[in-house]
Amino acid sequence: MVQRTARRARCAWLALAALVGCGERSGPAAAASASASVEAPLEPPGKRRVISIVDDLGWCDIDHRGLLLDLGSDGVTGRTGDVAAVPRGVVAAEHEGATWARIYDPKLTLSFHQAYAAQVFIALRARGKDARKAEIYLDDVPIGQVSLSKDAKVLQTSTTRLPIDEGLHQVTIRFRGAAGSDEEPFAELDWVRIAVPDELSRSYGAPTLIDVRAPAAQLGGIPRRGLALRAPTSLACTLRVPEGASFHTSVGMMGGGKATATVALREDGAEPIELRRLDVAGGNDARWEDVELSLAPYAGRIVRLELTALDTSGTGRLLFGDPSVFVEGRAATEPVRATAAVIVVLDGVERADLPPWRDDAPHAPNLKHLAATAAVFEDHRGSTTLVNGALASLLTGLAPRSHGLVDGGARLPKGVTTLGDVAREGSVRAAMFTGVPTTFAAYGFDRHWESFRAFPPNEGRPASAPIDAAAAWLSEVGTKSTDARPMLAVVHARGGHPPWDVTPAEAAKLPPQKYSGAMRARDAAQAIAALQGKFSRLAPADEERLRAMHFAALYGEDAAIGRLVRKLQESGLWDSTLLVVTADVSSAMRTLFADAAPLSEDALALPLYVHFPGSSPTPQRVRRDTDSADVARTILAALGLKPPQDLGGRDLAAIAASPEEEPYHLRVAHSEDGYAARWGDFVLYGKLDGRRPTLCDLVRDPSCAYDHTHARPIVAHALSRRHVAVELAAPRAPERELLSLDTDSAAALKVWGVP
Repeated sequence: MVQRTARRARCAWLALAALVGCGERSGPAAAASASASVEAPLEPPGKRRVISIVDDLGWCDIDHRGLLLDLGSDGVTGRTGDVAAVPRGVVAAEHEGATWARIYDPKLTLSFHQAYAAQVFIALRARGKDARKAEIYLDDVPIGQVSLSKDAKVLQTSTTRLPIDEGLHQVTIRFRGAAGSDEEPFAELDWVRIAVPDELSRSYGAPTLIDVRAPAAQLGGIPRRGLALRAPTSLACTLRVPEGASFHTSVGMMGGGKATATVALREDGAEPIELRRLDVAGGNDARWEDVELSLAPYAGRIVRLELTALDTSGTGRLLFGDPSVFVEGRAATEPVRATAAVIVVLDGVERADLPPWRDDAPHAPNLKHLAATAAVFEDHRGSTTLVNGALASLLTGLAPRSHGLVDGGARLPKGVTTLGDVAREGSVRAAMFTGVPTTFAAYGFDRHWESFRAFPPNEGRPASAPIDAAAAWLSEVGTKSTDARPMLAVVHARGGHPPWDVTPAEAAKLPPQKYSGAMRARDAAQAIAALQGKFSRLAPADEERLRAMHFAALYGEDAAIGRLVRKLQESGLWDSTLLVVTADVSSAMRTLFADAAPLSEDALALPLYVHFPGSSPTPQRVRRDTDSADVARTILAALGLKPPQDLGGRDLAAIAASPEEEPYHLRVAHSEDGYAARWGDFVLYGKLDGRRPTLCDLVRDPSCAYDHTHARPIVAHALSRRHVAVELAAPRAPERELLSLDTDSAAALKVWGVP
């Protein structure tokens, strides 16, 4: 029963946004909507809208005599659990002018952020189906039991004896009754309220999303897409403030009476800062009062933007018209066009060892020159610490849970669309060259390329062979062929990973002098694998020799990149080539080249150099959040190829041209059993076993040694909800394909250090 229900629950849950605003309700908001046609949102001159609070209302907390959770709407997305999965047995429905949630599971848990300490009771509007009673818990403490009937009723518990603290909490409803069936739920819920006792005599009117939205609220003959609030009501929306952002709205009073409105910002651990207070009057002469407030001092910070109706008199409601966040408008950036796109992915490197992150990098002179003449993206992040999973994300634009490579025992599924597939469909000549055994044919990376060449580390060819082979292929196809189609070359190079191309004579010149340890160029990978990724188990002499040979190997790879660039220049292709140089997994030395290391920020921080076609030699340092999906989309855009429907990401050229971050942009990395979702300077770490995730504050605790959830509840709650939404929207991976190794692949992996 639950399985059948869960399948249809996913479809319903993803469609929640479409439900909001579809119903009809009586009252001022509905009357205002009927009196005017919908007008396009006001766009201030020279501004670009990045947030419309009317459209994003489901992500905001609405507090009217306590917090209200509107069930059956997008306002509950991410509140039903910390694991990124579709809520079991919760199906959205709409009837009687309201959005409802049909509950097929015997327990429903909802998380919420309490903005202030208070004694509370729990109220809900519910209709019983198979259940006759419901027990209600607050943070696993029972606070009451209510009886359900077939008719919709508002039910409530008694008030808690002590106030609950400001911060994160959970309310759990356990249904008692029949076992439930696929056709009949335990109950239907309209809303749940974490209510605050007060002395107001008027009856409670639930500010559901349908009730608050006023799609065409009209004052003085001017309609606005607005929000209608009756005091005391606060609307709080959490966002990451972009560079140069400003908040715009129009304030007025609908109906008779007067109102006082405030706009404020709140951060974790601080008192709210009031940005503006206005007194407005209703009646026949009511007009909009425009408000513009700069958010520039808060750029890059995660804040709660609070719109509050402090007072309303009479029967009217306070209106916030078109409440939105804007940034400076910029002309749309056209995708760059290339006749050749080349991606060089280095294994076994750390960003901190490469220019410009390291000034003294004698082992990387060509990358230093590239950094001085191209764009360097300084906050690039990987999707996983599994090497072949990282490359799969770059080739598909998908997160690991969507392309299926989250563990070492799987191969890339046939049903996943790669850059090679899109290139073939778009008549682009495409080839892949790899020296990393976990992206050989056995792992499913050989499909649909015009040319696929693997260079096993046990065959004695130099580590630079994949890069040199790609340079030769590009030159051959680009200059000697009569076929003028665009070209795509993907190179997965060994980078600094052993075995290293260091002869005994060369090794004798490396530090330390008179070294006689076990760290030898050809079989170092096996010796390192025996250490199980623990750098502390290396003897000082072994550590010194490992570093010396590692940097010698990087020098050889860097030289190959230099030859590749010169080959493109000599062939007349350089000015029309998009060249991307990046890495798969970082922290090579700290984790001793371990595959599937923990999802630390050190392991996920990657270099990213991009030479755009026709770009000037002026270097550009781009301090924007980027990830693998951005690289995939940029490659397709440069080659004029239509991206697959599920491809995420943004064009790197557009990112480089715009300084501001998207307010809700998350970068999510996956491991076999967990995730690391980053939003600005915060990372949410979680497992898929149901345990609550932990929050890392990278500014105050770069090593992520402590859980900052209680110190940063605003960030933790918003990040958790947004992460769940990202996971719900992500495409599902095809059926898992098991890895099957032939003799040659097993031999290559052994030399690579894979047991």
